[in-house]
Parts: sequence; C-alpha cells; structure tokens
Amino acid sequence: MTAGVDLRGRAVLGALCLATAAYSVLQSLVVPALGVFQRELGTTPSGAAWLLTAFLLSASVSTPVLGRLADLHGKRQVLLGALAAISVGSVISATADGLGVMVAGRAVQGLGGAVFPICFALVRDHLPGGERPRAFVAISTVMSLGGAAGTIAAGPLLAVLSSRWLFGLPAVVSALAALPVAVLLPRGPRQGRARVDWPGAVLLATWLGLLLLAISFAGRYGWTDPRVAGPGLAALPLAALWLAQQRHARHPLVDLRTLAMPTVRATNAATLLLGFGMFGSWMLVPLLVAQPAASGIGFGASPTLVGLVMLPTALGTVLVLPAQRRLVRRYGLRAALTVGAATAGSAYLMLAVWHGALPQVCAAVLVMGAGVGLAFAAVGALVVEAVPREQTGVSAGVNNVMRTVGGSLGATLGGAVLTWSISASGYPSAGSYRAALALYALALAGALVCGLRIPRPEPRLAPATP
Repeated sequence: MTAGVDLRGRAVLGALCLATAAYSVLQSLVVPALGVFQRELGTTPSGAAWLLTAFLLSASVSTPVLGRLADLHGKRQVLLGALAAISVGSVISATADGLGVMVAGRAVQGLGGAVFPICFALVRDHLPGGERPRAFVAISTVMSLGGAAGTIAAGPLLAVLSSRWLFGLPAVVSALAALPVAVLLPRGPRQGRARVDWPGAVLLATWLGLLLLAISFAGRYGWTDPRVAGPGLAALPLAALWLAQQRHARHPLVDLRTLAMPTVRATNAATLLLGFGMFGSWMLVPLLVAQPAASGIGFGASPTLVGLVMLPTALGTVLVLPAQRRLVRRYGLRAALTVGAATAGSAYLMLAVWHGALPQVCAAVLVMGAGVGLAFAAVGALVVEAVPREQTGVSAGVNNVMRTVGGSLGATLGGAVLTWSISASGYPSAGSYRAALALYALALAGALVCGLRIPRPEPRLAPATP
C-alpha cells in the first residue's frame, strides 16, 4: 500500500513539475528576442517592451484572483484553466500580424502566472508531510531551470526556426502538461458557502496594475514623468481603499489576518527583496558581459556567449540540490531561506571585486544560482505550510506577486544606478556596475534579516504516515 501511495505521489509531483516547466520557460523565452520582434513588427523599442509589460501586468494582477478561485472551486480546475490560457495566448501571439494582437496574446499568456503558486498549494493537498519538502524543492528547481533554459535556448531557436516558434513551443508544452494534470489529480473540493470577492478583485487588479505600470515605465521615462507619476500616485489611494474594503468584506479576496501572521509577513518581505536581488543576475550580468571591452569593463560577448555565461545559474541550482534537501530536512525551510540569501548576496560581492575575466563572472553566476535556488525553494513552501489549507492558493499567489514586484523594482532601480556614471565610450562605468552590485547585495542582506525574523519554531511538516 505504501509503495502504491509513493508511486502515485511521484506521478503527481511529475505532473506538477511539467506544468511548472510550461510556465517557467514561457516567461523568459521571449526576452532575448525583443530586438527581433521590434524589426519584424516595425515598432520601437518601447513598443516591443510591451511584450514584457503586458505579460508582467497580466500575471501579477490575475495570480491572487486565480489563487482565490482555486481555493474556492478546486485547484486542479484552475490549474487546467491557467495551462489552457498559456496555450491560447501562445497561439494568438504566434499567429499575430501586428504588435497589438501579439501584446494581447501575451496578456492572455500572463494568466498562466497562477501555475507556480497553485502547484505549491497542490503539493500540500496531495502529498504526505514527509514528502512535501522534496516536492517543494523539485518544483522550485524546475521553475529556476526553466527560466534559465528559456533565456539560453532563445538564441539557438531563433537561428534555426521562425521567431513565432518562441510562442508555438510553449503552446505545445502547456497542452502536454495539462494531460497528466487532468488524469492524475482528482477534482478538488469546493467551499460551498464562500464567494469570490469581485469588488476586491477589481480593486486589487487596478491598484497593483497601476503600481507595476509606474515601476515599469520609470526606467524609460523617469520617476517625475506624468506617465510614471500619474499611475503611481493613483495606485496609493486605491490600495488604501482596497485594504479598507478587505477588512469589512464578508468573504475577502485576501484574508488580511493571514497576511499578518508573523511567518507569512516575514516571508513575503523576504520574497520581495529576493525578487529585487535575483533580477540583478538576469539584467546586470548580461549587460556587463555584452558591453564592449574598450569601454573599460565588459567582454563584447555575442548573444550566444551571453547565454553560455548565464548557464552556470542553472548549474548552481542543480548542484545545490543534495545539500538543499539535507538542509531543509535537518534545519527547516527557514535555514534554507537565510543560507540562500547569504549565498546569493556573497555572489554579488564576488562579482563587484572580480570581474576582469569570464571565468570569474561564471563563478559568481554559479554561486548566484545556488543561492537563489536555495532561497526561492523555501519562501513559497514557508507560506503554504503556515496558512490554513483553505487559504493556500491565494496566499501562494500573493507571495508570487511579491517576487514580481521585487523583480520590477530591481530592474528599474538597478538600471537607474547604471546610468549614474557613464564613461567616455557612452557605456556604464565600472563604478556604476559596482554600485548596482552593492545595491543588489544590500537587498539580499535585507532578505536574510527577514528570514531570521521568521518565528521559531517554524511550522513543522508532519512525518509521513506508513
């Protein structure tokens, strides 16, 4: 009987990992091809950037709502819907004849942002306590590897296939991922009395969308530009109104008492800062490696070489797996978060000092991958294990939004720091890179402090039952 349960648990975990892979590859595959789409569609760099902005906004505002729908109406059903959205949105973008339709397809794809947090919540529902730490690590690893694989694979794919296959492949993968989810996962129970708080959902989507829009535009236009200040200032009163509405709603979209739990509060703060710091490796390192050596820093690397330099990120995530499992089993998720934040932060300090040769950069990227893999495997699991079962979907969704907001802030503020000091060649100076690296390291130090503030003992996972 135990062998049968174990076999089923592995099959369920495999289905959830495949679903996570479908989304994780999608979110990074398009990034290296923005210049290609700009030329093909005859648009501007800011126009092509909407292929990222639309996806980011859609994923961020829809994830908490879909997480709540999953809690109320069944996580399996909503997960299948999110995978279907990825396929449909991918087909729309792949067949688009203009920028507007392609951006609309990316917005539909963004509904798949709920895949990762719902998979975490399903682990708690379907796997015994002793198996959950391994499952959380596996899903987080797939998320990290998929993101790295998308960035690395885009160049070779563009060399042999049409750019539209960058949308076609995710459509196929997400459709394939839906099959084991539909077959292996039972229909989840419904909460009969609870209702979706649609006014709260609209308010949340509005203020969060305005905030992310302001952050996304700030790097392009500056914080004082009306296109940035307008949405940013409008988001503040709407956020206050949403908080007041949630306190008085009979069936709130997000239970604020759950967010106020010490473990959830500290973990979400750590996730925001981890997202801030994590984005440094995906934005700053490629810029540094591609910058012409004549500028005083950089290697003038081709897009293919940039992808190879980023490959150790995925390698670090894989190499740390055995130690990660032992660390979580012996010391808990809190330890994985703090050790991961410290490791990733040390990588930025390494890069600030040693960046004169590509092997030095690759070594720092390897350490970054190990640290980020450790930390992000812990944060989602900490939240899911801390909250009531009927709040796992929406709580995991909120945690995922914290990472997105942190990443957006990291990209914007890091980019601003790079422009503080421009060398005579017109590129960021070595001092600018060191300042940006110090900023990301500081964010990860903050994540470490937040991790240390997670109460002891953390919510313990129950032992597996025979």
